[in-house]
Order: sequence, then structure tokens, then C-alpha cells
Amino acid sequence: MDETTDAVKACLRVVRFFARESCGKCTPCREGTTWLENILQRIQDGYGRPSDLDLLLDVSDNISPGITWPPKQTTICPLGPSAVSPIASALQRFRPEFEARITQAEEARHSIPVTITKASSHG
Repeated sequence: MDETTDAVKACLRVVRFFARESCGKCTPCREGTTWLENILQRIQDGYGRPSDLDLLLDVSDNISPGITWPPKQTTICPLGPSAVSPIASALQRFRPEFEARITQAEEARHSIPVTITKASSHG
């Protein structure tokens, strides 16, 4: 990864992997990784909300309280905490990139494209 890497897309890819790999035996991992994936997908698709960033951290905290290392687990195995670590790091280091993605998408949705056509003269 370098400075051209899209942090939102990278997080989505990582979380999608963990959501698919979850065995589904424990609720925090099964539900949490799915929530994280859905929120990141919403941001990626241009429908993110400013509150989504705190929601990502809140869901992450439910999977791994305190998001510390070594992780405190609410899960059977370390898969859940492993899923939230990259998200917590990305939001800590690249939060402005996430915020800009959400703001730019909101502005684009609220703008109204105007098309000007030349009137034909009849006569």
C-alpha cells in the first residue's frame, strides 16, 4: 500500500474477507463483521453518512472492546478482533479521507445537473 491506496476500499476488502471467513458461531463476529462490511460498502457506494465513522468504531468496540493489543475478545477466536484492527487503524490515521469521501458523495447527490440546449428558431 502507498499514498495512492484508497483507504475505504482497502478496509472494505479486508472486512469482506473476515466476514466471509467467520464461522458464525459467535454473535459479535458474525453480526459485527457483516455490519462493518455493510457500512463500508455504503461509504464506498457514495451513500455514507458522517455518523457512519463513529458507527464503525462502535461496532468494532462491540467485537473487540477497547480495540487494544493484545485484543480483549467477545468472540470465540481472534478472527473478530483481527477484522477490527485495520478499521481502527485506518480511521485513526486516515479519518479525513473517509470524511472527504462522505462529504463529496453528499455534495454530488445534492447537486442538480443543468443542461442548456439551444432553442431552435421557427420561422
